[in-house]
Amino acid sequence: MRRTILVIILLVGLGAVVGFNWGLPRLPVPEPSILFDINGQEIQTLTPNNLRQVDLDEISDYVEMAFIATEDRNFYNHFGIDPKAVLRATWVNIKNRRITEGGSTITQQTAKNLYLSHERTVVRKIKELFYTLALERRYSKDEILTMYLNSIYFGQGATGIDAAARTYFGKPASDLNLAESAILAGIPRRPSYYDPYRYPEHAKTRQQVILSQMVELGFITEKEKKAAADEELRYKKTGALRGDAPYFSRMVADYLVERYGAAVVYGGGLRVFSTLDLQMQRKAQEVYDTVMSEQNQEMQAALVAVDPDNGHIRALIGGRDFTTAPFNRAVDSKRQPGSAFKPFIYSKAIDVGLTAADMIMCEPVTFPVPGSKDYTPTDYGDEGYHYRAFTLKEALMVSDNVVSVRLNDAVGPERTAEHAMKFGFAGPIKPYLSLALGTSEVSPLEMASAYGVFANGGRLVKPVAVLKVTDSDGRVLETHKPQAQQVISPQNAYIITDMLTGVMQPGGTGSHLNRIIGRTSAGKTGTTQEYRDAWFVGYTPELSCAVWVGYDTPTRPVGLPGGRIAGPIWARFMGAALQDTPETEFKVPSGIVRVEIDLDTGLIATENCPRTLKAAFLAGSEPQQVCYEHRPLDFWWDWSDWLGEEEAPREEKPDSRRLERILEWWKGRRR
Repeated sequence: MRRTILVIILLVGLGAVVGFNWGLPRLPVPEPSILFDINGQEIQTLTPNNLRQVDLDEISDYVEMAFIATEDRNFYNHFGIDPKAVLRATWVNIKNRRITEGGSTITQQTAKNLYLSHERTVVRKIKELFYTLALERRYSKDEILTMYLNSIYFGQGATGIDAAARTYFGKPASDLNLAESAILAGIPRRPSYYDPYRYPEHAKTRQQVILSQMVELGFITEKEKKAAADEELRYKKTGALRGDAPYFSRMVADYLVERYGAAVVYGGGLRVFSTLDLQMQRKAQEVYDTVMSEQNQEMQAALVAVDPDNGHIRALIGGRDFTTAPFNRAVDSKRQPGSAFKPFIYSKAIDVGLTAADMIMCEPVTFPVPGSKDYTPTDYGDEGYHYRAFTLKEALMVSDNVVSVRLNDAVGPERTAEHAMKFGFAGPIKPYLSLALGTSEVSPLEMASAYGVFANGGRLVKPVAVLKVTDSDGRVLETHKPQAQQVISPQNAYIITDMLTGVMQPGGTGSHLNRIIGRTSAGKTGTTQEYRDAWFVGYTPELSCAVWVGYDTPTRPVGLPGGRIAGPIWARFMGAALQDTPETEFKVPSGIVRVEIDLDTGLIATENCPRTLKAAFLAGSEPQQVCYEHRPLDFWWDWSDWLGEEEAPREEKPDSRRLERILEWWKGRRR
């Protein structure tokens, strides 16, 4: 502690001797960074939104008070460095054994924003000290505060307070009220975390802290604080990021700003090579606009397509209009996926020894829930139940809810949730019985990536947007290569894929989309309660894509199932995106056999069975007996006459207790 204090005193003393005589460097001429697609085609230049600097008298007084309260309460009383703040921050960081508090003044932050990079080195800190003292020597406090408010980064491409006011509230900085000013003052500390578009709850919490600090300093009263805290804020953006992929570009720009700082990203001439395919993006936008133009103007949709082999994000649409709604629903929005989550439950069922031919009844069943009322799942439709048994493959094809919940109960919701987390979800995945109906919230990007595991032979490759970044001289600053992790077996992945191809076949909930996409595909519809969210997630061997449709107000219903509104966007995009790609089949791993099964019995089908389907099995787990229910009547008469008996002996019915034994064994293992 003493050594740290001594170093601070020496630096301050050295700055006092040298800094006041050291001139400020000339500000570099900004060179915009350029974002390229996977083929080297320019997507757009990355430029900030602060096209207009503002004077202090053009900025709301509430903004000045909010920033001084939270960033530098002694701003008008120190000489550029606040020794008390430095010592206080040092002591707090030593106690916490990590950097939790900074002691930089507004002048120091201005020096860093204008003249320095964001690297954390001793040399950079010494330069910052000298530039800070030089700023204090040359400019007044009001001039420094003006430079500061015009140079700080607020996220969403907004550098400077006027850009921030227009980006978040659609108004100039002079018109900001107390509540709005406190929100904006909280963003610069962590722009991505306190972004009110992405995380309104984080921004609101930070606002409360800043309002309390303003009361503490006597800037506002308790009554004013309460009124500002209770005010309902309406976010509205003016001006837009131009180009073919504004949501993707903003996502990449925000990532780069966190790594290199806004000054480098928006004026350092970076060359950013991304994973986006501009041609695919344009096709996605065309399909999106065509389908959504027929819907309510307030309805939103998101689309994201990922190459399952390497995790590259090929296309991304985060909403209808980036200009008025910059919130990226493809990445940052978490919504319930409905039945689109069922494949992960079925994957766990296959993992514990069940097969596509095992049968479960769809009939009324009630599950006791400790500490809550009993849970009774139902299916969509007037009846609520099918009152018959389904093979697991057909149950997934028709999206039977009761079968899925019974399956989740048998496997164990805790094990199901644990299994689902292997697919790359950020979580939490809540271990409820209703998890089978998609009650844990996930993002479209997470769903596209998770389904990519099935397409990629059980390997998870985390999605990536940036491949390489170079500086203006061509020096490589970072590169990204895909790293695959085997999270389920290739056989498990293929069996689920085989089930999901059934969804696209006659009888499946996505069969009407098969003609549109025009190639082998696997997918699943998803619709939440009261039609609030509509999903379609599916894939080919080359591309995995998730589409969500809904309203930003979660309780407002779409009124259509996922297959009818999200499905057409998915199918049209996939067909257009892959029209020049030769069709391929899903690769069959070793140890897999395919058997034609009778859907009414789960046994090997004969030519007399009316409802049959091919299904994939681990070798040795496929049905061993031929269907006993669908033989022609004349066969039995002929057989009886030949035996001289009144009725021929039928084959013994296969062991109907097989499924029950497996489930009982698994439940015992869980206990």
